[in-house]
Amino acid sequence: MRTLRSFELTHQAIALMLIAVVTTSFPGCRTAVPRAPQQSGMTASDWSAISLEKPVGEAAAEQPNLPSEIATVSHFESVGQRSPPTADEFDQLTPWHLSLDEAIQLALGNSQVIRDQGGRVLSYPDMVRTTLDPAVLRNDPNLGLDASLSAFDAQFQSSFVWNGDGNSVNSAFSNGQFGVFSQPETLARLGVGRILHSGTQVSIGSIGGYDEDLAGGLYAAYGAEVRHPLMRGSGTEINEIAGPLAKPGVYRGIRIAQIEHQQVSLEVEQAVSELVRDVSIVYWELFFAYQDLAAKRAAMENTRQAWRLEQQRVEQRVSPPDVEALARQQFYSAEAAVRNAICGTIPGQTGVYNVEFQLRTLLALPACDDRLIQPIGPPLQAPIRFDWRESDALAQGSRIELRKQQAVIAKRVLEIKAAKNLQRPQLDFIGQYRRLADDPTNDTELFGSALQGWQVGVDYSRPVANRRENAAVRHAQLQLQRERAIAEEQRRQISAQLRTTFIDLDRAYGTMNSMAKSQEASQIRLAAQSQRHAEGDIQVEDVLEAQIRATKAETEFQRSLVDYNLAFIKVHHARGTLLQAMGVGFGQPTIDECRFALNSASVFARPENLDNNVTGTRIASPSATQRNVPPQSGTFR
Repeated sequence: MRTLRSFELTHQAIALMLIAVVTTSFPGCRTAVPRAPQQSGMTASDWSAISLEKPVGEAAAEQPNLPSEIATVSHFESVGQRSPPTADEFDQLTPWHLSLDEAIQLALGNSQVIRDQGGRVLSYPDMVRTTLDPAVLRNDPNLGLDASLSAFDAQFQSSFVWNGDGNSVNSAFSNGQFGVFSQPETLARLGVGRILHSGTQVSIGSIGGYDEDLAGGLYAAYGAEVRHPLMRGSGTEINEIAGPLAKPGVYRGIRIAQIEHQQVSLEVEQAVSELVRDVSIVYWELFFAYQDLAAKRAAMENTRQAWRLEQQRVEQRVSPPDVEALARQQFYSAEAAVRNAICGTIPGQTGVYNVEFQLRTLLALPACDDRLIQPIGPPLQAPIRFDWRESDALAQGSRIELRKQQAVIAKRVLEIKAAKNLQRPQLDFIGQYRRLADDPTNDTELFGSALQGWQVGVDYSRPVANRRENAAVRHAQLQLQRERAIAEEQRRQISAQLRTTFIDLDRAYGTMNSMAKSQEASQIRLAAQSQRHAEGDIQVEDVLEAQIRATKAETEFQRSLVDYNLAFIKVHHARGTLLQAMGVGFGQPTIDECRFALNSASVFARPENLDNNVTGTRIASPSATQRNVPPQSGTFR
């Protein structure tokens, strides 16, 4: 007994071990392996270089309230990113030289959810546009294109009814849904029908069954019916606008659905245009942040030299200690300015780190890594002139806001046509044909007359007051007037915006030229004062004052240079030609997603060819007074 007992326990232990092995090998219980996001902007080698600090399973166990996949991803992202860099680590980060075209390409490739600077994805996620939106609407079971076309699909119907007691009292022969005979006795029914695009309803069908009282046994019959509207709901155009099942105020035809799909596509295009604009603006803001840092670093180095010189003079008892203290104070103020230029004083607005993080957000890159994006420029400096009439005409025809509004107006025009058609009476031509499939002599006279013969006639109906239909027409007309008034106001607003950008472009170019000359003069003054101070002819206050002026002039020139490029971007945005100017167009679409891509180089990648590009820009030759604008290097250290 003991041997048998131990044998049973051994089998139970083996069974439990097998169960444990099978359970742990089940796919749902395996340890999740982190995968690199498809739209992260990092290569496979970048992700493979990241090491986890603790097993993924432990991270998932620490978050029992989250699904295992979500817990794994959140843990992976937290350990895969380095901590935010400090100001002292600035020179230790690897520079990532990135052109504007490459930045836009990254933004487009990583933008299934089209981002913006406002952070609406957190506050208003329903308002965020994605490249999936057109496909979502197209496949909507109530509002999509297929939903509108489904009203014209052929419908198939069949049934079988067994009458158990054989009682056929009060049997009624009438039409079914598709012109098929129907009665509550033992029968089989088969029918096919559809509504044509002209509004005509066509149906054919057959029945067969057993009826002892009327048919005297087995019977079979077939028939067809045609119903064609002559007034209300008549015509291909009306049925494609409103649909065959239209009601006053409810129009779901294929043409209405196509316009709504076009509106969603335009909204996605507008979101992409705003993304390209935001990326371009932040890119040049980052360019200025680096130039501002370079100016402040140069100022700090100059003040360091002046301070060392004063230290030597104090040691030689040539200069009083308070002068050395003034130079020391100026040096530490310059050092603080450098730190502020690296980290920023206002979150997201100043400083290399702040603006670089803002660009990373738009490009869907990790918030922190060992690389630091550096624009390689150079920015445009040539004089750019746009033709006003040409630009205004382009804006009136190219601005996405107006194109969306024109789609709304086209929809309202179609709704008026549909509403006016629904005012008309329902007058239908009806034709029916029925025939017995077996020998009619074997059936009773009542049965034969009920299931064999033909009919032709008309069916007429309409509301007496027609109030709802009349209100629908008036409502559609008022909607059209409203949309046209909005479109007219939009045209005025667009012309006003374009005028403002023209003025700002002219101002920015003039300011850039003036600040270039100011910067050149300040550098001459600083060099002369530094030489005099080294020779002991002047006090350190004069050198420090010249340094402050030179730093301010350099910063203001770089600011005016960036403002000129931003003004150029805003003119193209106001003209509605920004995507063309940046070389952005539709990419290769997928089944469920529309895509955008950088199909050609942007105007910033080929400034010498601006006068030959397709955006309509015109560049004059630099005059003699404009050639002294110093060229800017493309790399910053």
